[in-house]
Amino acid sequence: MGGIDPPHDEEMKKPSPETEPKRDMSILSLPDDLLINCISRVSKLYYHNLPRVSKPLYATRSRLKAEKCIYLYIRFPLDPKTYWLTLTRLPSRIIANRSSGYYVEEIPCPNYLCSAQSSTFVSVGSDIYNISGANHLHECKIWKRNYCSSVFVLDCRTHTWSQAPSMGMARNENATAKFFDGKIYVAGGCDEKYVSNPNWIEAFDLETQTWDPVTNPRIFRLWEEDKVKGFEAKSVSLEGKLYIFGDEAAVYNPEDGRWLEVGKDVCRMWWAATGCHCVIDDVFFLWDRHRRVFKWYDSKSDSWKELSGIEGLPELSPNSRVCQVKIVDLGGKIGFLWNQYLYTGTNNECRIWCAEITVEDGDEMWGKVEWFDYVLRTHESCSSFHVVSVSV
Repeated sequence: MGGIDPPHDEEMKKPSPETEPKRDMSILSLPDDLLINCISRVSKLYYHNLPRVSKPLYATRSRLKAEKCIYLYIRFPLDPKTYWLTLTRLPSRIIANRSSGYYVEEIPCPNYLCSAQSSTFVSVGSDIYNISGANHLHECKIWKRNYCSSVFVLDCRTHTWSQAPSMGMARNENATAKFFDGKIYVAGGCDEKYVSNPNWIEAFDLETQTWDPVTNPRIFRLWEEDKVKGFEAKSVSLEGKLYIFGDEAAVYNPEDGRWLEVGKDVCRMWWAATGCHCVIDDVFFLWDRHRRVFKWYDSKSDSWKELSGIEGLPELSPNSRVCQVKIVDLGGKIGFLWNQYLYTGTNNECRIWCAEITVEDGDEMWGKVEWFDYVLRTHESCSSFHVVSVSV
């Protein structure tokens, strides 16, 4: 054989790389640390497809950039039960029958949570604080607004509820709550007898888990429904300052620890705070319900400008039977939600729609609709819904 040893029988039987059967690789063959690192990058919208979500997974996700997720609360008249839902994705095999693949999934809630008609909501990281929610059904009569000092917390990582320390003053849903500078500030929503109380603004310190009154002589009364129809206390966190609006307004600057009178340069924010609004990357966005357009506040020129480029959304005219509109920060994008009532005579229903709008900053603000679809079909008696954006 020309000086070359003949092949052994074993070598003759060994298949060539071309004929060797391929082995299927499984993700489970990866080391645990690498596996968790990979799964942690999956959007939380797909978590319902995972067989188990573990603590190491969330520990890994916490070191990554947080993802904004939408949570909804829907309410039905004469029904004291609590209904919380979260926006998620349909399995890929079903997406073909839908335009977007998004829908909302109900999460478990304990029976002691009362309906949203007596609650105010604020998100802090991955938690939702349900402020002034009664801890027993008899504390909240479903036919009237009730005052309560209880506070409950929803951990959106595990969908479990816990009770937080109660406020010093009982409030209802007319209160406003805003997380700012490590504390939750709550104002308004008090009983008529507390209207002139100078300490009726409270702040919850997350580190010490305590409520303390905030003395602010510049705000001696905020809007109360018993006093002025249609107005409530509102708050906005913008450019490192906390604004609270009512029949008077004030701004808190943490650099000097003082409450100051709101200047004329932000008076245009006053009326906007009572409407459908959100703040994204320190830009104030507003849904103008009269003109049916999005606007943004240009602080340099002290003016409201229309968000250009919005195309593709369904016509939300006053005659479209659209009753409520909400906008939230969806991780630098606008989460736009609205409900629509459909009356066909036999299969009447309420649909809640959602749209995701990308915002581009330049000489002018531009918006682009990424997708929109109805994410919930429910009974026509659905009277209202609330939306909270949470970092998970």
